[in-house]
Amino acid sequence: MRRRAVLAATLGLAVVAAVAPSSPAAAKPSPGPADHARSLHVRSFADPPQLAVAAADQAVASGLDDLRKGPDEIYRRTTVVPGSEGMYSVVYERTYKGLPVVGGDAVVITDSAGRVRDTAAASGATPKVTTSPKVTAEDARTKAKSRLTRVDDSAEPRLVVLAWGAKPRLAWEALVSGVAGGKPSRQHVFVDARTGEIADAYDEVRAGTGNGYYYGQVTLSTSGSGSSYSMTDPTRSGIRCGGQNGSAYTGTDDAWGNGSGTNLETACVDALYSVQKEWDMLRDWLGRNGINGSGGGFPTKVGLSDVNAYWDGSTTNFGHTQDNQRQATSIDVVAHEFGHAVFQNTPGGTGSGNENGGLNEAVGDVFGALTEAYADNPNDPPDYEVGKKVDLVGDGPIRYMYDPSKVGDPNCWSSSISSTEVHAAAGPFNHWFYLLAEGSAPGGGKPNSPICSGGPSSVTGIGIQKAGKIFMGALMRKTSTWKYTNARLASLSAAVELYGDGSPECAATKAAWNAVSVPVQTGEPTCAATGNDFSLTLSPAAGTAQPGQQVTSTVGTQTTSGSAQAVALTASGLPAGATASFSPASVTSGGTSTMTIGTAGSTPAGTYTVTVTGSAASGTHTASYTLTVGNGGPAPTDPPDISLANVKTHLQQLQSIATANGGTRRSTGAGYTASVSYIEQKLTAAGYTVVRQSCTSVCTSGAGPNLIADWPGGDANQVVMAGAHLDSVSAGPGINDNGSGSSALLEVALTLAAKNPTMAKHVRFGWWTDEEQGLNGAQFYVNSLSSTERSKIKVYHNYDMVASTNGGYFINNINTEAAQYLKAFYDGLNLQPEENTEGANRSDDAPFRNAGIATSGVAAGASATKTSAQAAKWGGTAGQAYDPCYHQSCDTTSNINDTVLDRAADASAYAIWKLATGTTTSRDFSISMNPSSGTVQAGQAATATVSTATTAGTAQTVSLSASGLPTGATAGFNPASVTSGGSSTLTIATTAATPSGTYQVTVTGTGEAATRTSTYTLTVQGTSGGRTFRNDTDYTVYDYGTVLSPITSTATGSAASPVKVTVTMNHPCAEDLQLWLRGPNGLWYPLQASGGYICTPYGTRTYTVPVAQRAAGQWVLEVDDLYPGDTGKLDWWSITV
Repeated sequence: MRRRAVLAATLGLAVVAAVAPSSPAAAKPSPGPADHARSLHVRSFADPPQLAVAAADQAVASGLDDLRKGPDEIYRRTTVVPGSEGMYSVVYERTYKGLPVVGGDAVVITDSAGRVRDTAAASGATPKVTTSPKVTAEDARTKAKSRLTRVDDSAEPRLVVLAWGAKPRLAWEALVSGVAGGKPSRQHVFVDARTGEIADAYDEVRAGTGNGYYYGQVTLSTSGSGSSYSMTDPTRSGIRCGGQNGSAYTGTDDAWGNGSGTNLETACVDALYSVQKEWDMLRDWLGRNGINGSGGGFPTKVGLSDVNAYWDGSTTNFGHTQDNQRQATSIDVVAHEFGHAVFQNTPGGTGSGNENGGLNEAVGDVFGALTEAYADNPNDPPDYEVGKKVDLVGDGPIRYMYDPSKVGDPNCWSSSISSTEVHAAAGPFNHWFYLLAEGSAPGGGKPNSPICSGGPSSVTGIGIQKAGKIFMGALMRKTSTWKYTNARLASLSAAVELYGDGSPECAATKAAWNAVSVPVQTGEPTCAATGNDFSLTLSPAAGTAQPGQQVTSTVGTQTTSGSAQAVALTASGLPAGATASFSPASVTSGGTSTMTIGTAGSTPAGTYTVTVTGSAASGTHTASYTLTVGNGGPAPTDPPDISLANVKTHLQQLQSIATANGGTRRSTGAGYTASVSYIEQKLTAAGYTVVRQSCTSVCTSGAGPNLIADWPGGDANQVVMAGAHLDSVSAGPGINDNGSGSSALLEVALTLAAKNPTMAKHVRFGWWTDEEQGLNGAQFYVNSLSSTERSKIKVYHNYDMVASTNGGYFINNINTEAAQYLKAFYDGLNLQPEENTEGANRSDDAPFRNAGIATSGVAAGASATKTSAQAAKWGGTAGQAYDPCYHQSCDTTSNINDTVLDRAADASAYAIWKLATGTTTSRDFSISMNPSSGTVQAGQAATATVSTATTAGTAQTVSLSASGLPTGATAGFNPASVTSGGSSTLTIATTAATPSGTYQVTVTGTGEAATRTSTYTLTVQGTSGGRTFRNDTDYTVYDYGTVLSPITSTATGSAASPVKVTVTMNHPCAEDLQLWLRGPNGLWYPLQASGGYICTPYGTRTYTVPVAQRAAGQWVLEVDDLYPGDTGKLDWWSITV
């Protein structure tokens, strides 16, 4: 790969996906049909955790109930947390096109027998979201820092899909630390990657207060011996206490503190005692292993110079009372802060918003109450009064769980909770827990608790330990979008799981929620004594069929509670012409059925989500099956495996050639010429038509030739091409760069010849000269092609450095159609490939792309550094280059990663087979519009180019027509018919009487063998008011050029802010463009910033611009093209003032 200039390298965009990896077992492909019986047999002997995880993974793969996902999404298992009563919470995160989905988390509750008991997901399937940021990571970090009054630290932002809110969006997640509002702050800030605005944020620092009550002589677990001791718990990992420097206090003996309220060692005695009691309570009462659920805890600091206590995401920190006489380290305060740690380390983590934050605060209060009850220390009897003894500022407790209104917090839930301060928003949850544990009139000296309007007349408590179990069971179903309604549903599911659907505990849980006005949720447990339920799974959960073929899947059912019951099976969401049948059509839960989906010859190609529904007396459950009709992901009938041994034989030959020629295969030397001869001889012997193309211009003087090889057969008007540069740098033999790509491509070509499949399209291979000196050989080849020959190349794939020793899995233009089969192959191996940002415009695909040819390809990385997230999912070493021998003499056959190389070669073959082989389809064509939408005032006309292309067989005559026009509008085509491959101009004329509105105009192309349609969106604006103005003059947008297009407004008064600007431009790369608007008073307003690695067509875009100036006068649109390679035309623009 060619080295990028240093200046250009500084413009790189870092994309980090910090997602915990699945276990090795989860990364393996699912067993095929032949392995199914064996896998079931092994499963019966598995231990409980394995059974629980296997059941959860199968539920996720089947899309059970809440676990639906989109076709571009993947669930990844992150943690498995055992709970009480043999239950397990299996937690998953979701990615969309390789990007983490914040708010895409899910949790599956399973039991030790391998049964699925419950599912919860933070959000549904992610709709289509662009993955190309307009805002840079550094700009996002700058924006995030504006949330703080003092910034102490900030991390490199990561690109994510933010699913919190009404609509998912692309965002940068930046972590910034410092001070906000005079308090410590560690914020996750989500900056919209398209607009630069802050979309959401949450703070890991959860502030609270406590009291400085001391527990007298207590027994602590500390470490040390002889004359060296430390306030570090040797039996509870991570638990220690010390001052603000983070180190644990030490001493010469194991006697700590002096009982003084101002002594910090004494504060640590109270803190350690409290957290050790909380740890034991979690273990003995709730079945949780440590604070984090996996046997770990977190350190404590005392001596904070503030009237406060808080959790900062990794440490608890405690200050003092306002009179500075006591430290805030009582049991309920310490357990509260560590309760935030539990909240963060249960499924869903820490979410955003006041309601979620209120639940976080309430969880801390509940853990305080539970720990007080467990400790049952006579110096601090359990009381449900948060911080009672601290008397922080002389006002007594800071919250009353049995009656939150005593300090002005709401007792009852309402829609206003979402805008209530987080500590106050904890009120209804605290109230619910007290009612569940103690009841509304518990007696025995405990306070009565009020019931909200519309609630039951009374609530009978079930005891704090049972209430705690239900509370913990609910936490283990938490997602990042948790609100009160989710907590209600989760706690009822937990009550059913622990005590049964008809139990008093379930009824009390429901009554307590009713008593605090949290509304009943659809599908929640009835708490009646029915008890029957089942689950549904699919194996496999996806399949591919060609039109006219069929696929099968085993539908498994299981009785998850109560007795077995009849389950009737149906399917929905099938594509046209497809049918689904089940044998048998109904099963008794615990049984299986075979689903057969048959497609017709007319079933459209595509990927579909088929919903399989099981209906029983107890209710329904669903699972999702992904059906691909036509070319899809890897399947047993896909291309043959490419021999790694043969590829390495080619590499050894290139090494020998370099060794014999001064250690290099530079394009101007004998080592390069010998390399060309070796490949040429192999291809000629295999039956290829091979041509040496001398590079007579552009290339370095003395450079050797390109080598072009064509395999006979296939449609010569549809060429699938793949290439790799064959030259090395002068410093070394270039075995990875790029003997790896050249050798892999050679073996793919030889395998194609050996298999000799029927060809639908023509296949061509190229080995390029002089790449290391500037992509010169490939550029010369592209320049040598006529426009007609260029148009025949439908896709070009490039292979450069595909065996880096510390490599990854990168795909050029990963989200484009050109990359679909390369991505499908890597996705089939669960490799989670990423965009090849490092290689953008640095290899031989660039000349093809700049000539308008669709491009992709794979790479394994060069001199850039592997991130920790990449090392987690791909292996290798974080913080080191993908290829430590890049452009060096050590780039020899020892500098090869066999696994990465093998997969790259197989991916190349897979893509070529999918793109080019098979029976030639009957004649067909496509039709498209550019632009696909337009806006006119009534009485004006809109124009668009109708383009056609021959997609199969020979060209045919296509007649054009339009329907769906508004009243008074007419459509004309010039010419009225074309030969497929040609284009026509559509003109839609409106009259003054044409009604305002937006219309979908269908443009139909009627051919000799097929009919195809495309849609044009026409918006007609009224003429009344005269406040929309338009410029229809065409302007050519050149590379590095500037266009200024004026509009004169005659509107009166001030412009109505924001003004609306609509721009239609025929330009293939919107990311090359920067747009500005100048108002009549001379002020400039930014419309769009340039930047991005993936090009998208501009089309029609609308901007809203806040302004403060007069409406009348000249408004100017400025379009700047800041990058080479793509030109276009500004068709028209309008402004509404």
